Amino acid sequence: MYPFVGYTQQTRLVTVPNSEHTIMHSTIAGNDYDIYFHFPAGYDTAKRKFPVLYVVDGDNDFSPSLEYLGLLMAQYHIPEPILVAIGDGGLIGSPGNKRNRDFTPTASPSMPGSGGAPAFLGFIEKELIPMIDAKYKADPAQRTLYGYSMGGLFGTYVLFTKPQLFKNILIGSPALAYDNGQIFDIEKEYAANHSELPVHVFIEVGELETDGQKVPNKKLVDLLNQRHYKNLDWHSVIIDKVTHLTGKPVAMLKALGWAYTNPHEVF
Repeated sequence: MYPFVGYTQQTRLVTVPNSEHTIMHSTIAGNDYDIYFHFPAGYDTAKRKFPVLYVVDGDNDFSPSLEYLGLLMAQYHIPEPILVAIGDGGLIGSPGNKRNRDFTPTASPSMPGSGGAPAFLGFIEKELIPMIDAKYKADPAQRTLYGYSMGGLFGTYVLFTKPQLFKNILIGSPALAYDNGQIFDIEKEYAANHSELPVHVFIEVGELETDGQKVPNKKLVDLLNQRHYKNLDWHSVIIDKVTHLTGKPVAMLKALGWAYTNPHEVF
């Protein structure tokens, strides 16, 4: 081993350039949320507005989002969005994480504390988005929502309750079987009252996932084929040779690439 001659131990926190973090309290949901922001290059002096990418599971997915956006900017020259990643009390699996509360549309006896998606969506729609639009150079016509697994279930809930809130809704391997597939009752109610679904939608599942993931995913894809919603632009994909976990990074890269290219790039 070689000694560090003259080395003085000093540590500093690592920061992400052009990024901020704040804790935002929601009066609607009654909860605090970690909000991670990243601003595009040239944002401070720009005279224009920027697309905004809203990512749930933000404690985990803030950094990966930056990585994949960077790759897509290099490959496809996509416009760099303002990134807004919404955290739920800690990393997935940590004691403080509340994704099972915030991403679930209905309360299930098998998941205590669930059913908070209406309140979480209320926070996003009526508190977070208005703050972003008022404080930052955000283009209200260029909002994108991304979520994976339980976050994908939340994205599906948004799709059939507030589709006009976003230009793009990107749904990775959604947990559609949750609470005996109650999300399909929400879709059925939407279809009974609407002939249009004016949004761009990306839906993904992995080839090696369980039937509990793949079968409901196919049901959703079949429904969208059968409904013939007007003004719906959508793409579904089964990613080869990936499980629920190994498919996550591939799904995010493909989803963001599809959403931010025109015409949509499929790769």
